[in-house]
Amino acid sequence: MSVSSIIRWFKPREMVFYDLLEKSVDNLCQAIKMFNQEVETNDPERWNELRRRMKDFEHAGDNINKEVIDKLDQTFVTPIDREDILRLSHALDDVLDLLDSVCQKFVLYGVGKILPSAIEITKLLLEGASELAYLIPSLRHMSNVKDIRRRIRIVQDIESHIDDVYNTAMASLFATSTNPFELIKWKEIIETLEDASDSIDLVAKLIGSTVTKNA
Repeated sequence: MSVSSIIRWFKPREMVFYDLLEKSVDNLCQAIKMFNQEVETNDPERWNELRRRMKDFEHAGDNINKEVIDKLDQTFVTPIDREDILRLSHALDDVLDLLDSVCQKFVLYGVGKILPSAIEITKLLLEGASELAYLIPSLRHMSNVKDIRRRIRIVQDIESHIDDVYNTAMASLFATSTNPFELIKWKEIIETLEDASDSIDLVAKLIGSTVTKNA
């Protein structure tokens, strides 16, 4: 057993922080699953409803993040570094903020059918979030570091795949678009989806660094 593991063993078991992070990633996964289903349905008549439902998830995420901050202010000793808890909470919330921004753009820009590249990125975001749904609970005990590292690499591979899809989509837009508004509209939407991928990747990296310090 490492020195860091021994130190963590004697720290107070403030399980509320793990509970809140798990609640946050569960809310995120539900949001991305719903978003993926709506994007695959690809019905422009549903964009207003999609925006409303995503806003509910975004508000729930904000409330969880605020609760994390409040609990940190009230707790002297945390089970893992308070900076790590705060950064994880913010990064999870950032993904929801970005998805909410995409839904807002669908409505404000009068988006019709979703481009295939955006649908593909959305599917990959769901895969990445599903890995986070395992990784966040693993922080409670950090007992299987090898599997944690394996799943972090999966998230990194997904992020790399999304980068490839993004680059191909951008090249296609600039090569084929004859409508400047359509070009700008889809450039913004696909960039925001790619930013969401970066935030999911950041969560995985933060989990990796937290495990390195505490396992």
